[in-house]
Amino acid sequence: MENSAQSRSASLIDHLVRLSGLRKRDDLLGGITLALIETLLARKVALFALVHDENKRFWFPLTQAVPGAKVRFVSDPMRAELDMMDPIDSDPERLQCLDRVEIVTTTPTADRPVFVGRFPVTLAEGATLWGVAEIESQTALSDADTQAATQLLAMYGNMLDMLDYSECDALTGLWNRKPFDDLFYKTLKPAEPLESVDSDVAPDGIEHRANPSPSNFWLAMVDIDHFKLVNDTYGHLIGDEVLILVARLLKTSFRAYDRVYRFGGEEFLVVLRSGDHDAAVAAVERFRTNMAAYEFPQAGRITASVGVTEIVTGDSPAAACERADQAVYYAKHHGRNQVCSEADLVRRGLLKVDLKVGDIELF
Repeated sequence: MENSAQSRSASLIDHLVRLSGLRKRDDLLGGITLALIETLLARKVALFALVHDENKRFWFPLTQAVPGAKVRFVSDPMRAELDMMDPIDSDPERLQCLDRVEIVTTTPTADRPVFVGRFPVTLAEGATLWGVAEIESQTALSDADTQAATQLLAMYGNMLDMLDYSECDALTGLWNRKPFDDLFYKTLKPAEPLESVDSDVAPDGIEHRANPSPSNFWLAMVDIDHFKLVNDTYGHLIGDEVLILVARLLKTSFRAYDRVYRFGGEEFLVVLRSGDHDAAVAAVERFRTNMAAYEFPQAGRITASVGVTEIVTGDSPAAACERADQAVYYAKHHGRNQVCSEADLVRRGLLKVDLKVGDIELF
């Protein structure tokens, strides 16, 4: 018994040290799942993230692990569909765990003949609800196992907080430029079946699976119209308020799986997934309409000019941003408060593209 406790303690320390050295979100997610299944006397471990979309909340399955097998990434956030997510009220015990921020354990039933311990995962010292870790076991978790799981999940939350601090814009809470390149190159990779990940890329014992999807990815560059005039007229505090509210409009106008970045000043980027060109432009137009109709405190009505381009095979962040920027430039010089598609401008002969991706010039 004493040897078992010592072994569990050594495993806990080893995994805490390993988690503290990880600097990528995928690695951390795999690492915490692996740590839980290897440290606890568990039958199965699964992690679920809380996802917000259009004022609704969903459970997004992320990882699963069983003893002696590799950790499985159940779904790819880049290619997830809402219909693969369960509504938040579909699991009352899991919801209770998160809403009350407490461990919720259920005893075996005919449908699920195991003990299930649900542990809340929070960020920012409990201010942000991230998700739930579910741990199945043949017997109720011991106090030592419960404490170990709590410590591991606290470390995971702390590491995510550190990443948020370095990768999120302090003013708006959006992603900043730092994680953009990594996300951009993920859009270029086709959805693939389950495959192993080398140990020098991610923790040992982790497998990744992407969800097949016919959708393509698009880049939208958003530039607030006459923002300098807002600062000059109302001051920088009101200008900052405008940026915060524009960020909020961006987050509520796009879907949960789209990524929104503040790229500096009054410029924002959105990486969105869409089945075709027209649907992508329509999604961006929805944001532009929402913003044009919004009454900003003090500053009143403010609009934005937006450029949209498809992320294509062989693309680079600089090339795609250049194409989107040229579309924004055209919008700015032809009335503002509009969405301009780089592909549409090229088709109409208003932009010229040479053979290099992103090397375009205005007629």
